[in-house]
Amino acid sequence: MTLHYSARHNAFFDSCVHMTLPDDARAISDEEHQRLLAAQTRGEIIAPGADGLPTSRAPVEPADQRRARLVAATKREAARRIEAIAPLWRQLNDSRALAIATGDVPAAIERRFAAIDAVRAASNRLEAALQTMTPRQLARVDITADSHWTESTT
Repeated sequence: MTLHYSARHNAFFDSCVHMTLPDDARAISDEEHQRLLAAQTRGEIIAPGADGLPTSRAPVEPADQRRARLVAATKREAARRIEAIAPLWRQLNDSRALAIATGDVPAAIERRFAAIDAVRAASNRLEAALQTMTPRQLARVDITADSHWTESTT
């Protein structure tokens, strides 16, 4: 069995199955075929390369879909950062303690709430910035980069 790839048809052909191969069919190894199929399983696209041999690449994501995905990632990252500052159980305990306590709010609680508010503000700024970014800018966004959140940690 010899596998072939036709760039014109963007298809694979097995010489044991296909009696006639397209005139542009080129032999590929079983290992290369398996690599391409694994890439396709991960969501990549198989397409002809400049040399006529098959290659794989990530699909192009429309800007509106990338924007929506990045906004959702921003919300997840904000929640992760808030959880690192004070898990929900600690926030609830702090709120209970505030309700019971008389006098001033403890400084540690004030600092935690200020840090949480800063993460929320950074999340809002990042979400607003995502709405105005070009597709090229969206492609370079790393939601977890500390530069997006620096004001929330000071």
